[in-house]
Amino acid sequence: MAALNLKTDDAVVRSVLATLEGHIDTMMRAATQVQDVNGEIQQHFQAACSSKYQEKIADWQNRYQQLKSAYQSFHGSFAAGHTQVNTAHDEALAAGGGWGGASDEVLNGLNPR
Repeated sequence: MAALNLKTDDAVVRSVLATLEGHIDTMMRAATQVQDVNGEIQQHFQAACSSKYQEKIADWQNRYQQLKSAYQSFHGSFAAGHTQVNTAHDEALAAGGGWGGASDEVLNGLNPR
């Protein structure tokens, strides 16, 4: 009988985490570029419309920071979840291994084929 596998695929998880890190890096570069352009506008363009523009950019930067924080939080939670699932899998195997043939009987009783 094949053992139940709760483990997550490390290669897939690493790929997802790397993709998320790439998105976060791109977001940070975009925010920096907007901040740089905004700084130039503040220095060289003073007008009533410039104030409104600055308000809109500040609002965008705030919402963009919130989005980036959400991506970073998801990244951390995803990585932690991967570790927790693998730890639970290893602990279940260790606990079930001490049951001998009884673990197969329990599995077959709960999950008949």
